Amino acid sequence: MTMRTTIYGSFIVTLSLGSFTSALAQNNSQNKESNDAYRQLGRQDYEKFLSGKTIKGEYRFMRERSKTFRFEEHHNTDGTTDYKEGSIRSKGLWFILGEHKICYKYPNDSEMFAGTSCFWVYKADKCYYGYNLGAMTLRGPRNFSNWGARWIIKGDGGSCAPSLS
Repeated sequence: MTMRTTIYGSFIVTLSLGSFTSALAQNNSQNKESNDAYRQLGRQDYEKFLSGKTIKGEYRFMRERSKTFRFEEHHNTDGTTDYKEGSIRSKGLWFILGEHKICYKYPNDSEMFAGTSCFWVYKADKCYYGYNLGAMTLRGPRNFSNWGARWIIKGDGGSCAPSLS
């Protein structure tokens, strides 16, 4: 191997690393800007904004079973829920797992997901955004636009604009 080949190879590696580092810094900068608009919720937030209240929201994708994006769920203080999605009505359970996850379970309803669904929730203004495990990194959502569901607290005067449906 000649000195010229070694220098050329080092130049290419340095150039590639520089481009990668620049792209990473730009991505981190964009995530920082996006992150500044969102606040992650924790246990005390969930207890305050869910217990005894109803959320009205929409899923990112239309639900095949109900042909709608929209849902509503009342969170009873005893940890049970009353869920509505189109013509579907279901009784469920809600609970907080760890410090940052809100979880739902619908044990007696074959139309609902059989397991437990947990989400990390971030708030921007008066809109709440739920992210599932696949959308998360150790530092938060991969992309704040990739929420699975978003909602407002009924009667709180908030909105999540623009609406999907």
